[in-house]
Amino acid sequence: MKSKLVGAVLATWIVLEILCFALVVRAVGLLAAIALAIGASLLGLSDVRRLLDFVRAGLAAKAKGESSAMLDGAMLDGALQALASILLILPGFASDFVGLALKSPSVRQSLARRLRARSGSADPRIIDLDPREWRREARGSGGRPRRSTAK
Repeated sequence: MKSKLVGAVLATWIVLEILCFALVVRAVGLLAAIALAIGASLLGLSDVRRLLDFVRAGLAAKAKGESSAMLDGAMLDGALQALASILLILPGFASDFVGLALKSPSVRQSLARRLRARSGSADPRIIDLDPREWRREARGSGGRPRRSTAK
């Protein structure tokens, strides 16, 4: 069952890449399309070395026991940047479009939030309580806490 799903996804991806390439060739011409494909691959390759150094530094920090939510967030962001570079290196314009989208910090942050929510590891600064687990404190006038008059 899983192998059929993987095969179907790969076949769909290949068809989508061929369709996108044909559309780009029709819009800008064959030589310009080839130049765009090579340029996107070079863009992906130029970023890989910097990302590998970043990942190595993050893994070294984790090995030293410096695990924190900030480090985990940086590692996830680095992994998404690496995925963007790999997608840019692959031939085809559909993967280039997704890779360029992942180069955008706002897209990476949105995707990282969704991945964290799906994995159950949300932002540690946020405490999500059920409505029955909290209540509002009674406050005086002006929204300020009441002062104690007893001394």
